[in-house]
Amino acid sequence: MTLRTPLRLASTCVALAAVALAGTPALAQKKGGTLTIATEAEFSGFNHLKAKIFNQNTTAPASSVMETLFAYEGKTIVPRLGLSLAEAPDRLSATVKLRQNVKFHDGTPFNADAVVFHYTRLIAPDSGVNVGMIASIEKVEKVDDSTVRFVLKAPWSALHSALAIEGLTNFIGSPTALKDGEAFHRFPVGTGPFKMKEWRAGDRLVMERNPDYWDKKLPYVDQLVYRVMPDGNTRFQSMKSGEVDIGRMDVAEHVIAARKEPSLKVYSYEGAGAFMWNYNNSKPPFDDARVRQAVTHAFNSKAMVDTMFQGTTTPTNDLMGPKSEWHCPNLNWRGYDLPKARALVAQYGKPVEFELVSTNTPAGRRQGAMVQQFVQQAGMKATIRLVEQSQNVRVGLSGDYQMDVWRYSDIAMDPDMILTYYFGGAAGEPVTRHDTRKIDPLLAKARSEADPKKRKVLYCEAMQLISDEAVALIPIRTTYFAIARPYVKGLPDMQNGLIKTRAMWLEK
Repeated sequence: MTLRTPLRLASTCVALAAVALAGTPALAQKKGGTLTIATEAEFSGFNHLKAKIFNQNTTAPASSVMETLFAYEGKTIVPRLGLSLAEAPDRLSATVKLRQNVKFHDGTPFNADAVVFHYTRLIAPDSGVNVGMIASIEKVEKVDDSTVRFVLKAPWSALHSALAIEGLTNFIGSPTALKDGEAFHRFPVGTGPFKMKEWRAGDRLVMERNPDYWDKKLPYVDQLVYRVMPDGNTRFQSMKSGEVDIGRMDVAEHVIAARKEPSLKVYSYEGAGAFMWNYNNSKPPFDDARVRQAVTHAFNSKAMVDTMFQGTTTPTNDLMGPKSEWHCPNLNWRGYDLPKARALVAQYGKPVEFELVSTNTPAGRRQGAMVQQFVQQAGMKATIRLVEQSQNVRVGLSGDYQMDVWRYSDIAMDPDMILTYYFGGAAGEPVTRHDTRKIDPLLAKARSEADPKKRKVLYCEAMQLISDEAVALIPIRTTYFAIARPYVKGLPDMQNGLIKTRAMWLEK
């Protein structure tokens, strides 16, 4: 999940598809029109402290209204509200120069005070926000109106990458508007290319072009409409009929069917993400490593890839995936081994029964049924608790589960974000509630190490530890798919599964 934040990241045409759409400078970008986007779930709200976390369905519209200091374009970090980052010689701080003459939608100036306010608010001990991705920041100081200094708890090689994550921790809102937190939650105010216009709960969210956007050539479209369509069949039919212009798709049958439709175009993105079934390591039966290992070995990832995903993704053999420079291909990664699963159940010596939390969607229900079947073959029993997709992340964060399915993605190109946020204890208890005393020293050393080759060795050791102790079940890569009408142009890489709208246009 977009989180510590379910088909998303396989085909070899990932980069080609995104580049074919985004890298088209020869085309004249047309201005005007309304871009309608289908989204999978209701939005969680936009006040950082109230929402606690932005799921992917919330992050996409949030990125149209609010902006970050830096952002990724492909694998390159580019300026947004920040122009440059300079690390101090001792690597214990970094100075960021800010873009000048920028205003929030309510007229409040964007400056160093706004940046200090944003990060101070989030990293405060009583904020209630899990800031694992920026846990190494001690404080943020104003140098002058257009310069801030990030003071770190220890040298942190991933700072620049962390500040480029388009997510809750980095979306900067208007300090003036945030004085009314309830109003901001439903009507966010940022510096982005679009301004909030309307939110009809359970139906749609409407944004309009920001005529005062600092990048004068953007945006191209006049209006964005995000339509809430949890059912994959409804989303697909809306794409076919032209009711919506583009939307994410997680149903393999629809992706395959769309590839045969001349009126539709399929885009895919595979990054460093995967499906992750969290084990609550603090609750029976998953407080016993033998049970976690048994379920992991009972999971037939190839069967799920071949049937539910119809070959549109692949099994995992590490956290980061083969397209990442941080891929660790030589790990002894736990995988399907039914005899070993049965032996571990026998060794445990007690009946293994547990509840699996899954999303109340066709894909979530099907996933849950397959997991039930897998563990039953190893002599275990799983019951299913269905929750709405918009609530699934909150269930995991609350700890009110025994086993819960999420998906994580390449929120940043650096592995520190995934490993520290999901599996480290630097920012508090991880979602899996596991003992972090073994992994924390590895992650701390990797964060401080300046040599990328040495960092990779440490991260591979951490990944092996996660597999050895079966902290979580990570069996299948995620491939993100979007289905669009052919006149939709300018979609960049769907990193983190996001449809980013700032430079999209309609050629019709």
